Amino acid sequence: MTADIDDDGSPWDVVIVGTGMGGAALGYALARRGRRVLFLERGVLQPASEQPAGEVTDPDERLRLGLWPDPVRMIVNGRATESYAAIGCAAGGSTRLYAAALERFEPDDFDSTGGWPVPYAEMARSYAEAEDVLNVLGTRDPLGDPGAPELPPPPPCAPVDQVFIDDFARAGLHPYRLHVGIGYRPGCRECLGVVCDRACKSDAANSFLQPALATGHAELRAECEVTAIDSSGRTATAVAYRRNGVLRRVHGRVVVLAAGALRSPGLMLLSANADHPAGLANRSGLVGRHLMFHASDWVALWPSRKAGMDGPRKTIALRDFYRAGGGRLGAFQSVGLTAGYGNVLMFLYDWFDRGALARLRFLRPFLRIPAAIAAKLFGKASIFALIMEDLPYPGNRVAVDPAAPGRIIVHYDIHPELAERSRMARKLLRERLGGLRKFFLRPDFMIDTGHPCGTCRFGDNPATSVLDRDCRAHDLDNLFVVDASFMPSSAGVNPSLTIAANALRVAGTIDAQLG
Repeated sequence: MTADIDDDGSPWDVVIVGTGMGGAALGYALARRGRRVLFLERGVLQPASEQPAGEVTDPDERLRLGLWPDPVRMIVNGRATESYAAIGCAAGGSTRLYAAALERFEPDDFDSTGGWPVPYAEMARSYAEAEDVLNVLGTRDPLGDPGAPELPPPPPCAPVDQVFIDDFARAGLHPYRLHVGIGYRPGCRECLGVVCDRACKSDAANSFLQPALATGHAELRAECEVTAIDSSGRTATAVAYRRNGVLRRVHGRVVVLAAGALRSPGLMLLSANADHPAGLANRSGLVGRHLMFHASDWVALWPSRKAGMDGPRKTIALRDFYRAGGGRLGAFQSVGLTAGYGNVLMFLYDWFDRGALARLRFLRPFLRIPAAIAAKLFGKASIFALIMEDLPYPGNRVAVDPAAPGRIIVHYDIHPELAERSRMARKLLRERLGGLRKFFLRPDFMIDTGHPCGTCRFGDNPATSVLDRDCRAHDLDNLFVVDASFMPSSAGVNPSLTIAANALRVAGTIDAQLG
């Protein structure tokens, strides 16, 4: 059935496309103000919490597990591959699967990069609100903002992680307890990379979406694939979506895109019409451009002495490498994983899928052999990651194929400066962690497709940005974007807390506009 049905009833105050961190936080803030909010979500309401035994390729099964159903076409340095990006698809978006690291950007990420129209001091108020709602635990970063509020303390970490903390401090570094949204209830598994079915891990669904629905002012429609935003002149007039094979339209006084930095710009490009021939809000030609990820370098470390591994493991961070040698690097964090067989195999699969051997699919199962050998050699090593800032280049972009409108296409070139910063980072890690046995898990860094951002950057100049300082499209009066697309720089830490804080900030603007 393919009829086009116009939903009955008066327009919603706000229609939000996507229920990840940005969309859910915005809807939460507006529903608590009494605004009528409709959430449209492509994924299921409650994804399964099980850990899949291997790679899942069936689209329906991926949706059941809260995973984006289709492979992403990645054209990196001119070479095309297809792989499954680390993107969630369920009520709560990618936060259903994330590791709940919820760290603030540095003040100079806002005030010194030249791209952010909002200063850190303004964002700090929303950071504090987001930390409170998400129940963030952690200790103060010795090198961070001295004015940041104290967070509730986390429980003691695993003994081996305390050994690492002591080892890092003796090396002259400044470790602290990573800021996480994990409640550590009895029997907590931390649920890194899988859905938490006990609401122990703070995600967009249990922290923002469910409280929004509980107000009675919000409604969620799951398993709805949005296909376009209708517009006339400077007004977004309706959201078109497909559910159970039926194409429907719903109207909102304000329309908000929060489908993620890879999908929101795609919807804008697919919504071209006579008034917006290059795509919605794309007079600047920048929709989909300036795509950034993070560059991650994973390293196995051995502690200076043996210690127990029971207890919280996603626990350690330090920012001694955030800026070094005149370059912008990033934060160093414990991943929360040991270098066991399953984790090494997962890492090798990711390396294979993104490399030149990806076309030789028959070789993939044989990766179990080096994974088993590596696991025996690594023993009780723990995995750490350096999260390196990616820089915004207009040629790195999201594209669409009108013949396959649901497909995500990424064009991305690795620039020489990123490779140079990666070499600098490895040199620093070797020098500063010289007393610890270490092994880099890849020949070079990898692009973290789980942290896309920047594809609808905000700014004060309509010629160089897509959105204004309040994340409203320069070209339309009632279209906002509140996922990671808005970010003009990627910083060197996980983006989730900044996405939530920004959405809470923008809620005040939308509420005032509604009158």
